[in-house]
Amino acid sequence: MRSRLAIVDETNDGEEALDLVKFYDYDAILLRLSEERLGDLEIIRKLRMARVRAPIVAVARTMNEAARLRVLQAGADDLIVDALSHEEIFMKVQNLIRRSRGFQENALRIGSVEINMNAKKIYAKGRPVTLTKKEYQIAEILALRKGVVLSKEAILDHLYGGLDEPNPKIIDVFICKIRKKLQALGVDDFIETNWGRGYMVIDHRQDANTAETLQRNYAATEARAIA
Repeated sequence: MRSRLAIVDETNDGEEALDLVKFYDYDAILLRLSEERLGDLEIIRKLRMARVRAPIVAVARTMNEAARLRVLQAGADDLIVDALSHEEIFMKVQNLIRRSRGFQENALRIGSVEINMNAKKIYAKGRPVTLTKKEYQIAEILALRKGVVLSKEAILDHLYGGLDEPNPKIIDVFICKIRKKLQALGVDDFIETNWGRGYMVIDHRQDANTAETLQRNYAATEARAIA
């Protein structure tokens, strides 16, 4: 099921859910709960034992305080109760995903590129970049996994959810188009190719700041040693 730019897999079977998270790299896991079905909390414990890194979010229509505490004690990262709409749930989960990936602000900022996940828009050096839906999704997926190489197959899975997937070479085409649009605005180092493995995003500005900090620390240490 596709909601906005998200692909959602649904199941009512706990064991099937555990199998799915073993094979697919989900951004978040949503668990529908009620006060009458708190026995389902066992799946949260199993997910934690399986070392699932994706945020686990419990969703319920109503829930008393005692039940809420049990859900959080079981290991849920967040609990959404009495949400007014699916849109509210989507926004809360999206913000949780962003924070879990190390981005504290509403936008993902990598070098001179800014990705507004709420508006689903990208800016390069402050200017808007016109991307197709698939191009935007690829940029967002890579940005959220900054520093991690994603294979073409992994990117396809995020784009199509295993349904009617085209040839993996289509990812090369999408990446080429994204790069050209960014280069037109003066950005040519956003997406890197890791030959034989896939693509990744690196924040070169962050790397430069880290290198500068290390150099200053080294210089200070040398100065103390000489003194």
